Amino acid sequence: MLDQKQKYENSLAMILSVENKKNELLTEFNAISDADKKNIDTVLPSSLDFVRLVSQIDAVAANYGISIGKISSREVGTSAGASIETTAPTKSYGSSIIQFSFDSSYDNFNKFLTDLEKSLRILDIRSIKLETQDKGVYAYTVEFETYWLK
Repeated sequence: MLDQKQKYENSLAMILSVENKKNELLTEFNAISDADKKNIDTVLPSSLDFVRLVSQIDAVAANYGISIGKISSREVGTSAGASIETTAPTKSYGSSIIQFSFDSSYDNFNKFLTDLEKSLRILDIRSIKLETQDKGVYAYTVEFETYWLK
């Protein structure tokens, strides 16, 4: 009977400890400003939110007189194992390849990429293709990968 009582008391103490820790973490979370929460959501979004991402890229491009065209997206799939027994581990994040094209001078293209590089959203450039055109303007096709938490 005494052992059972001790187990209950230990369990209650553990529950109280967990409750206190939960309250501490909730207090810390509530202390985060709305601006910081928005920045965290930008760095680690919970979905691709393709429309918002394209809008943000287009806004940066507009600063340099660049008009984005021919934009596309494809989700990067998880690789499958060689057999049923060796399936690949599931990832805790998703990723997509975004491709878009535009015409611009090299100087404006460089400034545009620098601004994208400084953005909070994680963007890994996969490829940049360019074709020459008249009078110092080039046709660019940029492909990058972006990520989100599942």
